[in-house]
Amino acid sequence: MNKVKSTIVFFMIFLTVFSSTLCIGINIKESKKALHLNEYIPKEAWNKTFGGISLDWGWCVQETSDGGLIIAGETVSYGSGGFDAWLIKTDINGNESWNKTFGGSAKDGARSVIQTNDDGFILGGYVDSYGFPGHDVWLIKTDDNGIEEWNSIFGGILSDAAFSIQHTSDGGYVALGYVDSYGAGNHDIWMIKTDMNGNEEWNKTYGTSEWETGYSAYQTIDDGFIIIGTTESYGSGGQDAWLIKTDAYGNEQWNKTFGGKNNDWGAEVVLTDDGGYLLTGDTRSYGSGGYDLWLVKTDNNGNEQWKRVYGDSSSDDTGYSIKKTNDGGYIITGTKTSFSSGLSDVWLIKTDNDGFIEWNFTFDGGIDDWAYSVDETSDAGYIITGLTNSYGAGDYDLLLLKVVLENYENQPPTIPEISGPQFGEIGIEYEYFFVSDDFEGNNISYIVDWDDGNISGWLGPYKSGETVLINHEWFDSGIYEIRAKAKDTYELESEWSDPYTVFIGNQQPNPPIINGPINGKVGITYDYTFSSIDPDGNDIAYYLILWDDDTYTNLTGPFISGETINASHKWIKKGTYTILARATDVFGKHSFWGELIVTMPRDKAIYSTIFLRFLKNYPIIHFFLQRFSIL
Repeated sequence: MNKVKSTIVFFMIFLTVFSSTLCIGINIKESKKALHLNEYIPKEAWNKTFGGISLDWGWCVQETSDGGLIIAGETVSYGSGGFDAWLIKTDINGNESWNKTFGGSAKDGARSVIQTNDDGFILGGYVDSYGFPGHDVWLIKTDDNGIEEWNSIFGGILSDAAFSIQHTSDGGYVALGYVDSYGAGNHDIWMIKTDMNGNEEWNKTYGTSEWETGYSAYQTIDDGFIIIGTTESYGSGGQDAWLIKTDAYGNEQWNKTFGGKNNDWGAEVVLTDDGGYLLTGDTRSYGSGGYDLWLVKTDNNGNEQWKRVYGDSSSDDTGYSIKKTNDGGYIITGTKTSFSSGLSDVWLIKTDNDGFIEWNFTFDGGIDDWAYSVDETSDAGYIITGLTNSYGAGDYDLLLLKVVLENYENQPPTIPEISGPQFGEIGIEYEYFFVSDDFEGNNISYIVDWDDGNISGWLGPYKSGETVLINHEWFDSGIYEIRAKAKDTYELESEWSDPYTVFIGNQQPNPPIINGPINGKVGITYDYTFSSIDPDGNDIAYYLILWDDDTYTNLTGPFISGETINASHKWIKKGTYTILARATDVFGKHSFWGELIVTMPRDKAIYSTIFLRFLKNYPIIHFFLQRFSIL
């Protein structure tokens, strides 16, 4: 290797170790089913290079909502001179859609990118062309075509940079990196919280007079933050991985160090399903010699639960990026650098939930190949970015590498489940809900047949497992059977759902007809009948009867339309009462109230002895008075 090449490689290693320029772009996908990916063999699907005759590389890659890819990096070949931040958008196969450079004549770069809620992008990195002397933290917001909308600069007269940018739950952003301009001393971890327009809300530094750098930060479920970095101030000696938990305002709640007497490094951290954390990086304190890639799993308080070390005695092995996969495991990428040749290869490791290797894949282009970022793609593949001297237009070029699993076939989404009202009226819009899960976590579109001659066409895409609301109204009475099916990003369709039956134009039952005595005595139980006819012939689900004395009766069916139903009641006080009855059919449609007025006279009078003797002497009169309820 000539002197120029050696200088470039040394410079790249220096940037990697010193800056840990990592992609910290979260891509959350619901884990619905285990894919059992260990049953498949990883292989290269394709690789692409981007760049010119000078030095160009990628630090961060993420799949976008349209199934394509977004890459952030740095370029010397293009732009305004020196190093410039570089943003590249590709299609699903890595073919360039557009690219944009940002910066001036000095050294500027982008180390992290995420897609924003408006389908644009935000980059986190550093700028030397603008702002104070020395590097400053640089955030750049673009639209979906990479056109700059705003940029924000943070820092002082010394060197400051961001290696991570993330969304926050309030719509803003959090940037993480290092600061020399402020803090306790040389090189502290720096976290900056901004609103959605890049205006600073607060910032915090972490560290002492020694050397600390932050590489990865994510918001936690309690709206706080988890930070991974490296510290020389704390730990067991040399450099140690440093895990810091803060509240929602960046105030430290606890911190933990991991490592031994030699240098150990934490590059990226992810949140685990059990509420804990998993970090990757490299260790020289443990393993087979030299640097080895490692994973450290902690509980939600940062207490170590297990660690795994990967590598061998013939190479230095480093992990730069880790993501949670749809099957509940993890994908890690990094670099293997041979002791004998000094050349590096891309290394990709797939583990289960406990960190045990399911498979690993090495990409050896023949000379130098480095990997800094990985993301799982919707087709159960993996996308990697970094740099390569094995291929390309000249010096080191940006590398984009797609790895897939041999013999793996994309699975269709599940048949949609439908819910919503099952009866309604003409001309009223009703809400229906549809949900389907995709095996690989692909986005899903829906098509709905409303059974009235209207088919929705494909609607979406929506996230796998997301409940989707779709409205519809019918203009004719009848019984309708809604059906739906789903398709994923790759046009793979589910079967049609079972019919979901809806009754439209349901008429209310007629007011119940009430029959029974309209006069009576207090304290005596009387029988009444109730009957309602439903115009649609639907069964009556129940009758509600109000006796006008603060009591009621529910007669629960179902009853046949027009069927006569009996109920009994007695009143304990004199008065006139209005019996009210309402029928409700099996689809919940209420009738108007039927009524019957009933009079309960005074209690039996106390008569004089002379009158009672009179009745005794004339029994026929006594009989008739009793017969007509006069006595």
